[in-house]
Amino acid sequence: MPPIVVGVDDHYLLPLGTMMQSLAVAHLDDLAELRLIVLHEQLSPSGQDTVHRLADSLGLSVELRRLPARASVGFPVSGWISSAVYLRLAVPHTIDVPRALYLDSDVLVLRSLRPLLQHELHGAALAAVRDPQNPVLERGIALPGWSQLGIDGAREYFNSGVMLLDLPNCREQGLFERARRFLHTHREHVRFWDQCALNWAADDQWQRLDRTWNTFALSPLAAQPDFIHHAKPIMPLATLLEDERTASILHFAGPLKPWKANYPGGRLGELYMRHSPAFAAREAR
Repeated sequence: MPPIVVGVDDHYLLPLGTMMQSLAVAHLDDLAELRLIVLHEQLSPSGQDTVHRLADSLGLSVELRRLPARASVGFPVSGWISSAVYLRLAVPHTIDVPRALYLDSDVLVLRSLRPLLQHELHGAALAAVRDPQNPVLERGIALPGWSQLGIDGAREYFNSGVMLLDLPNCREQGLFERARRFLHTHREHVRFWDQCALNWAADDQWQRLDRTWNTFALSPLAAQPDFIHHAKPIMPLATLLEDERTASILHFAGPLKPWKANYPGGRLGELYMRHSPAFAAREAR
């Protein structure tokens, strides 16, 4: 099966461990077929040791692959993210296989990824899920100033936290290089970091995946007093909240993170903590 790729720094070791744990639990029958490649720039020796020890305990094949230091220099960083978000832009020129599945570290894998890993791209360089809060540009806050770029407001916008990639096709199209140039030359149009740049570079030529492969953990966010769902006419909030119960990949996107002390109590927080390596070790005793 194609490898699974994730990019992290020391700040995201905790969610990486939980994602690895969920990956192992969801693939008890075919774990030996999975390969996880962890991209990093300057992961500390203790962090690297933590990843290797967890991988060994899970029986999961994990390779740490270091990229040139400061590969993301000059790219905009804001909000809750770190520069590690840009490590995914190196995937096509770092991973030498025909296909790869990129995952953000803040996801839980709740069902087997085999159907996704075997999914046919039919000539597309990239397959992803429409962003549930920014499904089209005119009903969200992504890619600000899209009209100035000559883009139709009805264009659909994908979330880059889960991407199935045809790597030779990505290289041939120069998709990720164009995204890098956009980040340098059009910072005023970047709201969601690499994601805005990749959407611009893809020029709407991407394959749509079912929402089960990138379901947002929206219910804790929706309960906040300042929450606004701009895409309600296109993507009803009730539908998105119902998706949480059938998700194959549950994505804790946004500012509220379940490994932080301020994460609201409830089902999703408890679900996340049950997949943490510390919880699994305690249950095993």
